Amino acid sequence: MHEKIYKAFHQDISIDDYKELDELKKKFEGMKPFNEYEKDGLKSYDDAFLVRFTYESNAIEGSTLSLGDTELVLEGEFTPNNNQRLREIFSARGCADGCAYIEKELENDRKFTENFIKDIHERTTLDCQPRIRGTYRIAPVYIQGSLTEPVDPIQIRELMPTLLYAYENSDAHPIAKAAAFHAMFENIHPFQDGNGRTGRLILNYMLEKEGYPPIALKHDAKQDYKKSLEEWQVRGNPKMFLDVVKNCVLDELQERIHIITVTRETMKVLNMDLKYENSEKPMELDDDLEI
Repeated sequence: MHEKIYKAFHQDISIDDYKELDELKKKFEGMKPFNEYEKDGLKSYDDAFLVRFTYESNAIEGSTLSLGDTELVLEGEFTPNNNQRLREIFSARGCADGCAYIEKELENDRKFTENFIKDIHERTTLDCQPRIRGTYRIAPVYIQGSLTEPVDPIQIRELMPTLLYAYENSDAHPIAKAAAFHAMFENIHPFQDGNGRTGRLILNYMLEKEGYPPIALKHDAKQDYKKSLEEWQVRGNPKMFLDVVKNCVLDELQERIHIITVTRETMKVLNMDLKYENSEKPMELDDDLEI
């Protein structure tokens, strides 16, 4: 497994494979600073993304909550009708908590360590027993519907430092590094449950750390997601999973650029100041206005 981890971070991948994504990233960065209207648009999208990410990530794991149900859960307005639904509510709430946690730690510029990974897992797996949250597993686990074989539990404490070292010392493109970490993390499967949800949060943490947007791997492409991971983990072929991740990053960059572009075009049509110079001025009230 050590050799597999090393190889995952040293694939012969051309930097040209990421040229379009890096150009879009540069374009988005070049649009800054954003005015208040643009921030409103991005905030609206980020709020919707949180619901979508939570829904997709849990649906991959078999949750029956719909996108609408997930929104109600995050708003605290969903009432379960059985124990299964109750667990799914905790799972959704935990996923959202995990998202909030990594955003906070991104602002704090926290170092990426095993303890950080355990903290993400503990906050994300609200549906799991307390004894397995935030701690490496003791028993074997199996991935349903996959040929990938997680490592024996005795190997986890040896392999996780190897995985972090390989990630930190790789010269691969940031997106390739994040994808490689995800593939090998899921192969190790360090926790008794919640590895997929935790791994997808870590993937987003790594992308955002490098200035890329977070992504929501889609559950309706579940077989492609699992098949692409299996292709890398079992057969050593990374292309399929790299393409899945790259396409998701592409979609997210394009959508964010679209938000800024549409907002600026609208402001131009309305002859509004693109620099929003009057944003700090308080609204003047008519002296005769009754409050």
